[in-house]
Amino acid sequence: MKHIFILNPAAGKGAAIKKCLPAISAAAKSAKIDYVLHRTTGPREAEFYVRERCAEAQSARLRFYACGGDGTANEVLNGIYGFPNAEMAVLPAGTGNDLVRSFAPVRDFCDVGRMIAGAAVPMDAIAYAFYDEKAGADRRKFAANMCNIGFDSEAVAWAERLKTYPLIGGVAAYIGGVGIALLHKNSLNLRLAFDDGEVLQERVLLTAVANGAYCGGGFKGAPDADPGDGILDVFMAKDVTRRTFLSLLPKYHAGKHFTEPRAKDILLYRRCGGLRVSSSEWMHIAVDGEVFFTRSVSFEIVPNAVRFTLPAERAARDGFERNRGQKYI
Repeated sequence: MKHIFILNPAAGKGAAIKKCLPAISAAAKSAKIDYVLHRTTGPREAEFYVRERCAEAQSARLRFYACGGDGTANEVLNGIYGFPNAEMAVLPAGTGNDLVRSFAPVRDFCDVGRMIAGAAVPMDAIAYAFYDEKAGADRRKFAANMCNIGFDSEAVAWAERLKTYPLIGGVAAYIGGVGIALLHKNSLNLRLAFDDGEVLQERVLLTAVANGAYCGGGFKGAPDADPGDGILDVFMAKDVTRRTFLSLLPKYHAGKHFTEPRAKDILLYRRCGGLRVSSSEWMHIAVDGEVFFTRSVSFEIVPNAVRFTLPAERAARDGFERNRGQKYI
């Protein structure tokens, strides 16, 4: 197997280079693997590079390691999709690192030796499509973890700005982003049309379409989401007062917001195979680190979209045997 490490110099304020590079060199030498190091040069460059390498060597086994944050992992996912000879791995060096949290503690994925010795398991992905007003074209891409609409995506956008300041990153940046977004507190009148024919029309503060459970650097927004069950988890929070939102924030972080007695009046939750979200207003959407605006976007689950590498021991112990074929509720 060829091991290809994709290092994003911008991730985690340089953590991909400072932390990952020495560890990769030492672990690769110890394991005596055939490997390549590639430093990205800009947005989407990793996606194009990965796809090109996959196309050139379709008869070879390739493993691409996203050494960066969730944005880098997203680019690797979009690059390997459609190539059965390739699999993706993540060495978390960003400020959020939310994708891997649905599988194991982040620290497990930081052990390069265990990642090299790890095994790949099937992972679902979210296919999303929308009309890109700026480019004047339809776009269809894939997300590994979660798509946030409204408040959460605005918080992510503000968090990205805050991360440019020294000593601010991860959860601190996201909480700061939440604070700024809360000052603006923009709600949206959304129409959600599900694949079973159900249609919901609600004024909401936020909506999330989830494959994985975490967002915002460790907030367990979709606690029951499972990236291997072939189902999307969709939840919405109705427009509430700032005081109510802040009172629920600790439970939202811990993934216990659905157990809150007030949840039945505030939160809406569905599981489905796909849906379309539309609004007469511009929607702010964040997808694995990428933020864009649109008025309509569709989502569908793609079961077994790619193969995802778990750290050694974790892969052997868990086997990642999920409840595929579970009925939608």
